[in-house]
Amino acid sequence: MPSDTDPPDPFKSLLQLTASELSHEERLRRSIDVGREFLGVDNGVLSYTGDGRYEVVETNIESGPYAREGVVDLGGTWCRHVVETGEPLAFVDATATEYRDDVAVDTTGLSCYVGAELTVDGETYGTLCFSDDEPRSDPISDAERDFVTVLAEWVSAELERQKHYAELRAQNDRLDEFAEIVAHDLRNPLAGAIGFTELAQDAATGRVAEFLSRVRGSLDRMESMIAECLILAKEGADVGERTRVELEPLVEAAWETVRTRDATLSVDVAPGATVVADEMRLQRLFENLFRNSVEHCGPGVSVTVTGDDDGFAVADDGPGLPEDVEAALTAADTTNVKSFGLGLLVVLRVVSGHGWDLAVESDGDGARFAVSNLNAAERVPRGPADD
Repeated sequence: MPSDTDPPDPFKSLLQLTASELSHEERLRRSIDVGREFLGVDNGVLSYTGDGRYEVVETNIESGPYAREGVVDLGGTWCRHVVETGEPLAFVDATATEYRDDVAVDTTGLSCYVGAELTVDGETYGTLCFSDDEPRSDPISDAERDFVTVLAEWVSAELERQKHYAELRAQNDRLDEFAEIVAHDLRNPLAGAIGFTELAQDAATGRVAEFLSRVRGSLDRMESMIAECLILAKEGADVGERTRVELEPLVEAAWETVRTRDATLSVDVAPGATVVADEMRLQRLFENLFRNSVEHCGPGVSVTVTGDDDGFAVADDGPGLPEDVEAALTAADTTNVKSFGLGLLVVLRVVSGHGWDLAVESDGDGARFAVSNLNAAERVPRGPADD
């Protein structure tokens, strides 16, 4: 039995809509239905009113000038009064009000109308209105006016959020394009330098061969840094679709992509252990941890991966991490990239993007990166074949 403190039904519907995972368009469409059902009228329209036009953005009307994407002159609509005053307008029978001679009586054919202003970033965007061809017998109550005002504020916030999201996506697209151009312009001369170095290495001996090997190592590192910068610019901390990924094959695939020189890999993972993750991002996490060990621990480093369904760790037997690097990684300080480099920044971004925890241990006999709090079973259930 409802209590005295329960909100009215339309407010419940609005709360449910707010908490829903519907698309932007579906949320707007549903908001119109909520208003129509509460007011007991046939029509609901969300409009854009820029440049003297009345453009229908969303509606339940299926045909005619007020159907979706319809455009009419704002001057012939009831909504022009809302736009001009910034105040809600409501009546149940236009012919029984001061508006009985208004041009909108003939141009719209509407008798009952309730409308409120929509704003985006402090500027008038348009209107949200509800109407009917027939007069309504009951007057518009204060509660109904208040709800339409609240609903218009909710729709305004939804429009503003979508506008900011679109602007952010456009900005990210421009950054992606810039990153691609920079990466291309850097890779071309780098490829030439690598090619000539390889030719020189074929004929070199002694100290010259040693120096060229160092040059090649630096060029390889530069190539990796370009790739890492491109990944960070394009993906940031975003994590795509998560699936159940078998850990051991992914670890081995990541190892194959890294120039491991004389390094060795030992995998001690529980049979069938899985991680619920964006598979591509998870592989990049391992690639960067492996590359960090190989490049900073010297030749012959041993890398060990352990793991089960609850977490995994990557450890090496190198000299360990400097104290400032360990502190920055432990604090997940992504602004301190100068301390630990782009590769480990990628690791931090992948971990944070998944909502995992990262623990870093370094005691002078190696470094260990442990990832926990995977909560895999809560995100993607195992199928019958996994049991």
